[in-house]
Amino acid sequence: MAARLVTLKGVAEWAKVFPENRDHDGYEGAFREHDGACTIDLIMDDDNLNRVLSAGCARKPKPDPMGRGNKIRFERKFDTGQDWNSGPPVVVKEDGTPWYSEFRAGGLIGNGSTVQVSVTVFDTQRKICGTRLDKVVVLDHVQYNQPEAIGETPLPVQKPVAAPVKEDAILF
Repeated sequence: MAARLVTLKGVAEWAKVFPENRDHDGYEGAFREHDGACTIDLIMDDDNLNRVLSAGCARKPKPDPMGRGNKIRFERKFDTGQDWNSGPPVVVKEDGTPWYSEFRAGGLIGNGSTVQVSVTVFDTQRKICGTRLDKVVVLDHVQYNQPEAIGETPLPVQKPVAAPVKEDAILF
């Protein structure tokens, strides 16, 4: 079988899909040799879960403790040495415009956000199927709230300040 593109809808948890917040280590250092990986846990209903499993996804689903379905973690290694399967996944808003992380405009994707993900399920030389995260569409955004360390005062959010304009300045 060739590569299969599967589109799924579900609830996002632990979305680390930007270069700035990717997982640099992974379980027991699994991502270190690839400069990290972008990952997202997707909680899916039975229809979406069956769709990805029937495409050959070998990942084992885990039941969501809150009873919202089953969860699978999808990942994309950051540097495989090949540009077509490296780097962050495409992340867009529902209208197709780019989504930006907190370091830009859109903010990080918080737990409970509804997303649509596209994953590629592909055959490997070891006769098992691999799964790669390719795209995330944010349908209903829940703002990420960074946990505060005990005893620390949160830093104030700094908004950009426009430079003052001299009254006699000529504007072009």
